[in-house]
Amino acid sequence: MRAVTIKEAKAHLNELVEAARVGESVVLMRGVKHVAAIVPISEADFELAPRLSDDQAARLWRSLAQEERAGRTRSFASAEAAVSHLASLGRRRRRRSRDRSARR
Repeated sequence: MRAVTIKEAKAHLNELVEAARVGESVVLMRGVKHVAAIVPISEADFELAPRLSDDQAARLWRSLAQEERAGRTRSFASAEAAVSHLASLGRRRRRRSRDRSARR
């Protein structure tokens, strides 16, 4: 691991990014205090989990509760069953779209 000041990092950013690409971590310092890091990432790390604000999460939970009360939710025993269901919906939509086009 290497530690550099922010001033040094600005002057050598490409070099520091290349160091991270090959697996080295670089700590950025403001004075003597560690404030940030440039770290290597993999494809798995790049998949960031979405984050909701408290208001967005509250709206999501209310919407899900309304859908459940209205009977518009489905549960599946496995991920494969859910994917199969979604695929069948896609086939139905494409078929309806073709039918509408043929009527015109």
